[in-house]
Amino acid sequence: MLNDRENILRALREKPLKMYEVMKRANVANEEACQALLLKMRDEGLVKFDIHKGRWLIG
Repeated sequence: MLNDRENILRALREKPLKMYEVMKRANVANEEACQALLLKMRDEGLVKFDIHKGRWLIG
């Protein structure tokens, strides 16, 4: 799981991404696990979600 966090952050450093783009670039197979991890990282202030564009970005 720690490796998935690092992969997600690395993918989001390049540009804001949609959920499936994050999964593809970070190589996370399970959609629910990826969503849960993104929400947890959002609570920690590491990432943000742009509700208007539907993209995740570095916080």
